Amino acid sequence: MRKIKLISLLIIIPVAMAAQSLDCPSTLKLRRSAPPYSFNDLSKSAQCFTGKKYEFMVPLMKGKDYRLTFFASPIFNNDINFRIIDMNSGDKVLDLPGESQSGLKGESVLREYFDQELDKVVHPYFDFYPSSSTTLKIIIEVAGVDEKKNNTESSFKAPEERKKGCITVFIQDKKSEEVGFQ
Repeated sequence: MRKIKLISLLIIIPVAMAAQSLDCPSTLKLRRSAPPYSFNDLSKSAQCFTGKKYEFMVPLMKGKDYRLTFFASPIFNNDINFRIIDMNSGDKVLDLPGESQSGLKGESVLREYFDQELDKVVHPYFDFYPSSSTTLKIIIEVAGVDEKKNNTESSFKAPEERKKGCITVFIQDKKSEEVGFQ
């Protein structure tokens, strides 16, 4: 019995240590742009904790089209809310959960869906075509620990640690196509 516990500890501790020392910028390097879009240096990947709210400002320039894609570590179980606000107009551009129950296109930010036109599974993305330069405020709220779960367990248990993982905002851009009368 002691050997089993010892072996379990030897396996669990290195895994937990690796999870605690996340290298989020490396996860961003794994992302590849899809032509005709190219990688934008405004892309960021950051270490985030459950129960926290994060804000990220993204300036958009006239003359470029932008594609935003969001990725999150599996430890968050897609229990994240994403909002995007246009700072020039104050309009809410996007307000979606990381994952919806239906999994339909356009209802969630992180859950992949099957695109019948492309005949393949696609990760959600959001295109922006600014008619003038503007700034987007991206608000990311990571859900906290389930309080009901804590109340049903023994009061002698150790305090719950916050989980941490990486959240990536992957930004691609391309030169806008000129349309209409010039």
